[in-house]
Amino acid sequence: MTSKWPQFITKDLGPDDDAEMMRRWQAYDRDMRAIIAKGGVHQDDDGWWVDDATGELIGPDPDIERPRSSDEIAMAKPFAEALPDLAESIKRARGRPKVENPKEAVTLRLSPATVERFKAAGNDWRARMAETLERAKIG
Repeated sequence: MTSKWPQFITKDLGPDDDAEMMRRWQAYDRDMRAIIAKGGVHQDDDGWWVDDATGELIGPDPDIERPRSSDEIAMAKPFAEALPDLAESIKRARGRPKVENPKEAVTLRLSPATVERFKAAGNDWRARMAETLERAKIG
């Protein structure tokens, strides 16, 4: 089934198919710009063009989806270099906060009957097992 709207499909292209990607891009760009120039469409908040009559999504704005040239890619900066404050805030916010006295992961062999008794009392069986060992104050 063929869509009545232009399409820019590249999933069948490999890393060495730059010329074909640009050919497809130029056809998509030309067709989208012709539709936009005719009118009867509007752009939504995400940059997609929408048919005013049907509400059907036509396609993304050509300027948003445009493949980048080798020169543009070469000028790109790493995220942390382009937005250092944002990168640092994300870096700090990742994972659990550090605790003063973290628990230590251990491997322990127990009889199946012992494990089953703890599991039978609920999902928090590991925490209850740790509390039981703590109360025993061995040593």
